Amino acid sequence: MAPGPGSVPAPRRVAGRARQRLLERLRADTDTVVVSGPAGAGKTALVEEWARAESDVRILRISRHHNTAESLLSGILAVLGGAADLVDATEPSAGAVLVGRTVDAGPFTADRPCRLVLDGVDSVTDPDAELLLRELVEHRPPPLRLLVTTRHRNPSWLVRSRACGAATTITAPELRLRPADVASLLGADVPELDGWAMGVGLLAALGPAGADEAIRDFLRAEVTRRVTTEVRQLLHAVSVAGAVCPALAIRLTGNPAAGQLLAQFAEVTQFATVSEGPVFALHPVLARHLRDEFATERWESYVDVRRRYADWLVEEGQLDLSTRLYVELGEVATACDTLLAHWQHPVLSGHPEVVRDALGHLPPELVARDPQLCVVMAMVNLAAGDHRAWQRWADVAEVHEDVEMEPGLPVGVAVAVSRRLAAAVTSGTTPHDTVGYPLTGLWAAISEVADGLSRLWAGDHTAATAHFRRAEVASRIAGDQLALVHALSGLALAAALGGGDAMPCADEAIAAADRLSPLCRWVVAHAHLALATVHRSGGTTLAATGAANDALQLLSDFPHPLEQRTRARAAELLRPIAPPAEPRRPGGSDLSGRERRVLRALCGPLTLREIADELYVSHNTVKSQVRSIFRKLGVHDRAAAAAAARSWSMVER
Repeated sequence: MAPGPGSVPAPRRVAGRARQRLLERLRADTDTVVVSGPAGAGKTALVEEWARAESDVRILRISRHHNTAESLLSGILAVLGGAADLVDATEPSAGAVLVGRTVDAGPFTADRPCRLVLDGVDSVTDPDAELLLRELVEHRPPPLRLLVTTRHRNPSWLVRSRACGAATTITAPELRLRPADVASLLGADVPELDGWAMGVGLLAALGPAGADEAIRDFLRAEVTRRVTTEVRQLLHAVSVAGAVCPALAIRLTGNPAAGQLLAQFAEVTQFATVSEGPVFALHPVLARHLRDEFATERWESYVDVRRRYADWLVEEGQLDLSTRLYVELGEVATACDTLLAHWQHPVLSGHPEVVRDALGHLPPELVARDPQLCVVMAMVNLAAGDHRAWQRWADVAEVHEDVEMEPGLPVGVAVAVSRRLAAAVTSGTTPHDTVGYPLTGLWAAISEVADGLSRLWAGDHTAATAHFRRAEVASRIAGDQLALVHALSGLALAAALGGGDAMPCADEAIAAADRLSPLCRWVVAHAHLALATVHRSGGTTLAATGAANDALQLLSDFPHPLEQRTRARAAELLRPIAPPAEPRRPGGSDLSGRERRVLRALCGPLTLREIADELYVSHNTVKSQVRSIFRKLGVHDRAAAAAAARSWSMVER
């Protein structure tokens, strides 16, 4: 099956276990086998590999010239060695009979069948020609084996035959190579090829440079030139993102029918998929080719679409990708303005790595001389528990105190607030001087958290609770998930150390921390410490040990100065608990002489008033002595006191 004019070279043999299973299936199947898949799926490579190891293979490469029953039957008879001039094209069933007679007249038997390959039957659209194919499959003579290749997933003429069991199908997903198959041929997996059999074969046969050119030729011939101008423009726009939802497709293209057109394109090609969401995704190789083509042919539109995509990413909170796009477009000022306007959301939601990556796309010298960006970098590192990096960036930002971090908030105040929090989470104390500036939003939340921590470790649990409550309210209003977890954890620890109910706040903090990045989960260490404290107080040693270890584990990946007091407290809770002393049995030495006389009287039938008369004391005196006896003996009624007295008497004997 040599390539036709203008086509790319056929790839060499593609090895692999999955491939070998397909070849065995072609050799073992006695029915008609249909290999279906879009252009480049690897149908040709598979059939060529199979044909090289088989005898008596006859191949008919079907083109548009075979799109009548007469021409199709003539071609089949010609490759079988029959007389083409005997064809009666008006009767498809008669044509199938004629094929059977031709096969019977040849040197073919059931043990040595003729293997007829009909390559590219998707070119057949004439109803009579399709009927001839169906008759040929359903009334195939015994010495004939059919192997059909088509781009159509479900040819209409084959539906009944497959339902009746007269044909089996190998589909495009089965033709796709697995990473192990790719590695066996190329020596390494190439994720960009995404298991594309033809691409892998071209790379193996021609090398990277030659394969790249051949792949581009193939994509131009078989994909971009076969679609309408409208679809091609859609694909160009989508290639900027690689994968899009319908809303993003419309945003990038301005075409309200973009989602429907892209879904239709995915139905007829292996280079695009539609997954749940829905999400339309281009094959990496096609996306790269389309981007290059888009930038070459329509540069202004290419830039405009990339800018729209960057704006979309900002709205979706993907500051790292949007910043990179703005910088690549040469719009560094826009990148900085966008980052300063939107940095709080990813940091407050517990994902500072997004902002850190975004800042990494900016020129380092620009970040270093911009005090606002320095504050952002400081806050990112503070959220991530890296107080050393926070210190470096805070020192640089503090030099520019006359600049506003946001309207009404000088950079110096922002740095001072962050400095209080940094001190609280490292040493457990805060600077004696106050900020002295009205704070709102996240700044109010973290300031209250800092004050709450300092009061907590100073032993003033009531004041700490008040600060943490205010931090909780401020963080909920500001949408500051990070400060909220910190506040709830502080409330839990304050309650645990003060003898209150720590469980509700601790449980809520731990649940909320699951939504944070691993870089930020150190803020929930206080909640685990609170649980350890509660369990230790309740004598549940195993649970206390587990919670204390959880607190230490959360802090293990961070610099040691971070949360020093929390580490020390958790380590203290892990120390073995001394075994409880044997309870001392109350004896005579615990009671005074008068109390002993009252106790002996309690063992009899007299009432308290009668006991008072017998002992010549007042009724109130007896009641007071009885209460003292109950307390010393650890009992709550007269019967228990009498029983304790009898037991004491037996021991003393």
